[in-house]
Amino acid sequence: MQDTQYKGVNTLLRVYETKLLLRDDYEKLLRAEDLREALEVLKSTDYLFDEHDVLENKNFDEFLMQRVKNIYDELYEVTPDSEVIQIFSLRYSYHNLKVLLKQRFTGLELDHLLIPIGKHPISALRQLVNARQSDELNPVMVEGVRLAIEDHETYGRLEAADVFMDTYFYKHMRKITDRLNNPTISQMADVLIDLDNLSTVVRSLHQNKSRSFLHTVLSSSGSISKKAIIDASEQGAVHVLNELYLGKPYAARLAAVVNDQKDDLDPMVLDKVIDETVDELMEEATFQAFGPMPVIAFLFFVEKEVANLRLILVGKDNQIDEGIIRERMRPIYGP
Repeated sequence: MQDTQYKGVNTLLRVYETKLLLRDDYEKLLRAEDLREALEVLKSTDYLFDEHDVLENKNFDEFLMQRVKNIYDELYEVTPDSEVIQIFSLRYSYHNLKVLLKQRFTGLELDHLLIPIGKHPISALRQLVNARQSDELNPVMVEGVRLAIEDHETYGRLEAADVFMDTYFYKHMRKITDRLNNPTISQMADVLIDLDNLSTVVRSLHQNKSRSFLHTVLSSSGSISKKAIIDASEQGAVHVLNELYLGKPYAARLAAVVNDQKDDLDPMVLDKVIDETVDELMEEATFQAFGPMPVIAFLFFVEKEVANLRLILVGKDNQIDEGIIRERMRPIYGP
């Protein structure tokens, strides 16, 4: 796929970007006295909702995710290679597989948790979980579901749904990026996977998880080997960062989270820095004149926008202090 084939799409993205919320919009939302006033602010945006219904049922995700779905559907139609969109939409397919697996494991009715976003129809995912096989879906996905079911049948672990789907999501993403053979996309995948592994190992160490647990939950699809991370973790979280991550282009931000007083990292502080690091990478991608990265970056910022809106609306509904909401918000794109 030639980068120049994305010229038309990237021009269209400039129009789409004008519909993203601005910092002034966020300020109005954050200063709103209550949920009703926050919804009044949102009326002037592209988020469509029935105010009375939202105030009554507090179902924010219904209209927030509908906006996300509309954007994914539109970009699937105009992007030269749909697998570029799938890099991000894939997370919804694996979320749905988690839900369907837990439904199988527990017998509970969980369909209300399914999200109809992505290349794979929910009917095909349901068939895979029921039959353990599929000629329609990617073999990586099929293998992950089969192993999750086998693990549950052997050990009775409900968490098999989360563990296998999280690791196979990244394995599937890597298959896509390898096929696309775009250096910038491959680098982005490395950053996402490596930093997620770092966050996971730090949180696991705080919870005194075993080496075997780390072997199960860490992804082997990044640029830093799983074994190297696990070996370094024997000497603590700071050693993992110093030994394996400080040679990376984003090392300066990570170095700032090291607590010099003890051999430890604060997981919450680390996750915030990781968010900022990925955000910076995506902002740089928006300036590329050609190629698929602006599409990926735009989807990333749409996802962050929805995450921030969900946080603000829940906060206003529960009368959470404005300062606390600000502190928990993800980085904001744009002026």
